[in-house]
Amino acid sequence: MTWKIKELIIEHKRDIIIFFLIFLMCSISFGLGYLVNREFNHAPIIIEKCSDLTG
Repeated sequence: MTWKIKELIIEHKRDIIIFFLIFLMCSISFGLGYLVNREFNHAPIIIEKCSDLTG
């Protein structure tokens, strides 16, 4: 059973490496985007007075 798994891994080694590289790049991109957004967190817009434009 284990020799089948080892043979499968050796056969698809390039595809496995590409998958892990893409997964790593996506994870790093998401993490950096999340960190950058936290730094540029602006204060919320507060509306104090509502103008009546219908009258």
